[in-house]
Amino acid sequence: MTIKEYAESIGIKPGKLVDEFRKNFPGQTWTINSQLPEEFLAAHSKVKQDQHQQQATQPFNGMGEATITKADEAIQQASYKLTAADKQTISGAIAVQNEQSKILGASTGVTGALLFMESLIAAKGTVLDAFAEQSLLEVDNQIAEIDQSLINLAEEASTRLGESIRNKEQLKQRLNSLRHRVSSMGTQIQF
Repeated sequence: MTIKEYAESIGIKPGKLVDEFRKNFPGQTWTINSQLPEEFLAAHSKVKQDQHQQQATQPFNGMGEATITKADEAIQQASYKLTAADKQTISGAIAVQNEQSKILGASTGVTGALLFMESLIAAKGTVLDAFAEQSLLEVDNQIAEIDQSLINLAEEASTRLGESIRNKEQLKQRLNSLRHRVSSMGTQIQF
């Protein structure tokens, strides 16, 4: 049932009833074509039953006032019920928002941890690369030093071998010279 239909059924202007709904429920949009909440319709049925019971006991003249009072009570009761429903809806929305915040926090934490691990691994890789490069340079330097030492050793050995060969030649010449002298002495002794 719309607000307009309800207002016409109880004999009040639809605009006045819309104004009452807007005052009692400011967060919602109300027009004369808006559907009445179920709680309000249930309260309306109860008011009608109460009116029938009162008609049997009250005189005809007081009935108009009772109707207005009961309609106001029905609106107020529906207002309370809708406010309670709004509070439950808001409470549920807050609970959902809290859960979303927890999930977002956990997701942010996991993302941060993954970024940290990625940075850590990259930094370790950089350090290991630098260490490996430094180690290779050190090995290259040691190999160069060993090569230079071998070259120096070969030159020294070559120099000594050359000296040894010269000394041997000199000794050979001296020995030959000595033999020649000895043999010339032996020839001189025979004379």
